[in-house]
Amino acid sequence: MSNGTQVGERPLRYAPRSITTLPADQVHGWTVKRYGISALRETPQAEVFDFGRLTVCLSLPDSYGDALSYGYNVVHEDEDGCYAVVGWWSRNRVILHTRTWLAGWTELTVPVEAPGHATACIWEAVPMAHERDAWVRHVVRPERPDADAYLASTVSGWF
Repeated sequence: MSNGTQVGERPLRYAPRSITTLPADQVHGWTVKRYGISALRETPQAEVFDFGRLTVCLSLPDSYGDALSYGYNVVHEDEDGCYAVVGWWSRNRVILHTRTWLAGWTELTVPVEAPGHATACIWEAVPMAHERDAWVRHVVRPERPDADAYLASTVSGWF
């Protein structure tokens, strides 16, 4: 990314990529579901997940206290560096807020917000779509939200 290439400009051919689910994380009063995507191996390296946690800390507002405070983090390693999407649900449970970050391999401790209002790539959209459906199914639609069922609902495999 330090070579001046903008997000979405590097030539790329589609090939399935591995999506891995990790245990949820607790960050500043939030419960954050975590996913890893890799173009290089089955599961991203540990420093990629550290990059993802940093982007979560940079993105999330104060938790909602006694209201549900849930979000997710999708980290994605590729040849040119790492990407991270942080999504969190509003207090009224129907609005999704997101921030997208990127960093070159030598800059994982200094994420930069994705230029051009980029949101996600086709691989990152897989867990994002799953999170939307799980949130509706387990939190928004039922009379009483079932946070445990929401946390248990994950996606992994090759997409």
